[in-house]
Amino acid sequence: MKKFTKFLMAFLCMGIVFASCNKNDFDYEKAEREQIEKARLEKVRRDSLKRIQAPLLEQYAKTKWGDKAKYSDSTGIWYKVELAAGNETPYVYKGTVNGYGQAGLTPWAATLNFKGELMNGTVFDKNTDGIPKVYDNIATAINIYGQAWIQAFVPTIVNIQGKDVRFEGLLPKGLQKNDIISFISPSYYTFDQVEYTKGSEKVTVPKNTPVVYTIELKTIGNTGS
Repeated sequence: MKKFTKFLMAFLCMGIVFASCNKNDFDYEKAEREQIEKARLEKVRRDSLKRIQAPLLEQYAKTKWGDKAKYSDSTGIWYKVELAAGNETPYVYKGTVNGYGQAGLTPWAATLNFKGELMNGTVFDKNTDGIPKVYDNIATAINIYGQAWIQAFVPTIVNIQGKDVRFEGLLPKGLQKNDIISFISPSYYTFDQVEYTKGSEKVTVPKNTPVVYTIELKTIGNTGS
């Protein structure tokens, strides 16, 4: 019944879209202007948060990681990475181009140890000790923990159908087997305006709060999902 309800809602939404498109007086230029304005306001919001949170993130990274701290200016993320040996043949991150010419990443599978912390060191989420977390599709983790996980995993540039596409990844080759990365991100790349209460440690992450993640990647490969 639940699946049927979802299908029905999707069908009704499609009907609304088609109805709008069939109206001769539908103002496409107005709709485009509204989308552009919405994107502008979102950028203003994020830029403001970045300015406010930047000094806190920098202080944390330099205090916690010292000379090993690195900074991504395009994302505002600070990070420390320990690259593993023996990755002469790295996993190759892939992507596709849709019918509108937009490039997107192909999901991957990963097994990992991870920990999420508040800036005061309080752990709010982690895998069970001794049992790495298995993601058949990494999108599951990204949907929970935020876009910062994309930056932590993917290379700076991904070659998609012969074209180099920039994804602002933190590492040139992307995260590889047995690499360990710790990173602190502006809040808009993590839980943003949503309070997170579903972590393993029953700790609440308030809205608009920068958090710290540590990921130890055990395996990575293509997803079957």
